Amino acid sequence: MTKKTRRRYSDEFKAEAVNMVRGEGYAISEAARRLDIDRSLLDRWCRQQRDREDGVTDDQADERDAEIKKLREEVRKLRIEKEVFKKGHGLLRERVELRYQFIESEKASFPVAVLCRVMDVSRSGFYAWRQREPDEQRQCLHREVKDIHDQKRGSYGSRRMAKELRRRGHTVGRYQARSLMQEAGVACRQRRRYRHTTDSDHGLPVAPNLLKRQFTVPEPNQAWVADITAIWTLEGWLYLAAVLDLYDRQVIGWAMADHMKTSLTLDALEMATGRRQPPRGVLHHSDRGSQYASRAYRERLAKHGFQASMSRKGNCWDNAVMERFFGSLKSEWLEGQRYWTRQSARRDVVTYIEMEYNSCRLHSTLGYHAPREIEKIAEAA
Repeated sequence: MTKKTRRRYSDEFKAEAVNMVRGEGYAISEAARRLDIDRSLLDRWCRQQRDREDGVTDDQADERDAEIKKLREEVRKLRIEKEVFKKGHGLLRERVELRYQFIESEKASFPVAVLCRVMDVSRSGFYAWRQREPDEQRQCLHREVKDIHDQKRGSYGSRRMAKELRRRGHTVGRYQARSLMQEAGVACRQRRRYRHTTDSDHGLPVAPNLLKRQFTVPEPNQAWVADITAIWTLEGWLYLAAVLDLYDRQVIGWAMADHMKTSLTLDALEMATGRRQPPRGVLHHSDRGSQYASRAYRERLAKHGFQASMSRKGNCWDNAVMERFFGSLKSEWLEGQRYWTRQSARRDVVTYIEMEYNSCRLHSTLGYHAPREIEKIAEAA
């Protein structure tokens, strides 16, 4: 793989990243991990936003940053305990079994010794609790299953449930996961079929189908797919344009607006090229929509050195991976939700793309890894 290049992030991406921390309540470290950016970078974006709001001068900001840098080293050893306390302080007055359960659920993220110290229990007591009769452990698994079911909005079946439980440190197979789901009273929501079409009734130039349904590629930035879908809100339609890399199935560019103009697709493409800095020659596949066949879009593709490819007329299966992503978005995340405004729908879609689909959702095509895990494996190769 070629050497990793410096990424550029659009103002829209920065604003949404800051909103994850300031508006959605994510910790900076968690938001940065899921967005696959450095914690210090996200921290700087948040401070810059606060500075703009507070009218802080550059000199004042520099002085403050120097003081922060000095203090960070002093609090380094306390940070882990602080994070544990923030997550589990409500359990300190609860019975000890609940504190053990908290330690069990968080031991993948924090050292057991630190968790036990903050939760005011002994390590020997915690390990003894783990060896107790299966019924207590079964109840713990039931809670884990319900927690995963709620986090994923009922979208995980027994296969993904088993994979997620194993990621959390439990030795669980698919059939045991199915039994646990039945015992916990949860079931996977059935996927509905969605089809997405754009306006192809135009006289604009159409590119040949170079992709030819070759949806598996050996390296990142070899083939990207793009499309548009619509999301209904009580304020009217919200349109989402997205760009996805076939290698790791990651949505690398997106844009939303109350229209389907070419500018919407251009914004999504610019986010993708900024984040990936692709080499020339990347295959770009879309349907025959007028937005993708427009002169402005074709010129932008040529500027970045893309090879243009388009689906055959009326054949949605030629862009099946993007269709699958839109189907997952709607059946796993949006179904049953009521959005009063486009802005509320937008926030929920961004949360799904960046904090769930790209960073956490397990893909069977990827060996039940999340897209960003595959990206990191490729970068390390």
